[in-house]
Parts: sequence; structure tokens; C-alpha cells
Amino acid sequence: MTLRHALAKSDNVAAVKVAQIVGYPAVVSMARLAGLNGDIQPTPAVALGSYDVTPFEMAGAYTPFANGGMWVKPQVVAHVRNAGGETIHSEQNETRQAMDPRVAYLMTSMLEEVMRSGTAAGVRTRGFALPAAGKTGTSHDGWFAGFTSQLLCIVWVGFDDYRELDLEGAKSALPIWTEFMKKAARLGAYRNAREFPRPASVESARVCLESG
Repeated sequence: MTLRHALAKSDNVAAVKVAQIVGYPAVVSMARLAGLNGDIQPTPAVALGSYDVTPFEMAGAYTPFANGGMWVKPQVVAHVRNAGGETIHSEQNETRQAMDPRVAYLMTSMLEEVMRSGTAAGVRTRGFALPAAGKTGTSHDGWFAGFTSQLLCIVWVGFDDYRELDLEGAKSALPIWTEFMKKAARLGAYRNAREFPRPASVESARVCLESG
């Protein structure tokens, strides 16, 4: 099974095997670079996303995929203006290079496959046609994280007392994400989503399906 197919189908065995190969400490180190919290530990459970994170943290964690490997800290307030329209406070953008731009592009390409043929194919059948990438998530709750070249959105559906939702992310969070993004795409700032740019250092090659 290829990494692309495993990610598209949310194959848990493949996820654990990859984490074993690279080492659980490396997985946690990447999580830290992506802005996830310090409670995440280098155990096998980390391969399946079993540690608690907030939607706000997850929004930041997906920014490197959408920004050529650059992590951008999410902000609640961009700036504050007084009654006269004068800006009296502005939040400073906090960024850092979290991963190689080539890795970010290849991950985004695989996340596009999730929408094309995997667990998030429902995004397309529900009518969202812009170039996009994303991933479903299911535990006792439902998640969907997805982005275009212009906008990133995270949806979480669940109970705050940890009761089981008994709905997969594809059936709970994904429909909400799709409806929101379809409406957002009508706005000028988000309408012109384009294909994700490929770094010049990433090359493509034809491969024979029979011989490999």
C-alpha cells in the first residue's frame, strides 16, 4: 500500500508503521513545530491522533501544508480600531519554518487525494469544486480539516463531556465544512482559489502501472 492510498483511506495500521519507522519522538517534535500542545507524548497512540488538541491548535497545525512549510500562529484578533477608525492595537504575526516546502507540497498533494478518492470524497459529491486538500478524523468525536490556496477551515463536532458522538468525521464535520466553504468561495477574498504551487525542486515522472 502506498502512503498516498493509506492516507486517503485513513489506514491506521499504515499510520502506526510510518510512526515506528521515523520514531515517535520525531512525530512529537513535528507536532511541537506545528504548534500542538505539550501534552502530546512519544507513544504509539500519537500515530492515531489520540491526544487532545483544540480546533484552534489544529488550525495552526495545518498552516504549514497551505503555506509552503511555514507555520502561522492563529489569532483571534488581528487589530483593534477606535471610534474614529484609528488602529490602536495590532497583533504581530508569529511564523516559523516548520517543514521543508517540498514535504509540505507532497503532503498537500496526498491530502488532495483524500478528497479525490478517499474518506473526504463527499466534499466533491456535495458540490465543492475548487482545488482543495483535507483530512477527516474520527475518535469519540468528528473532525474535518481542509484548505484551499486562500482559506483554511477546521470543523469539530462532539460533546464537551467526552460522550461518544457515534458519527465519523466524514458524516459529521465534513458536511459542515463543505457548506461553509461553498459560501465562503462566493466572497472576493476566497473566490480565486488556485492549484497549489509545486516547488521547482519537486520533479514528476511517469510510472508504468504494470512494471513499476
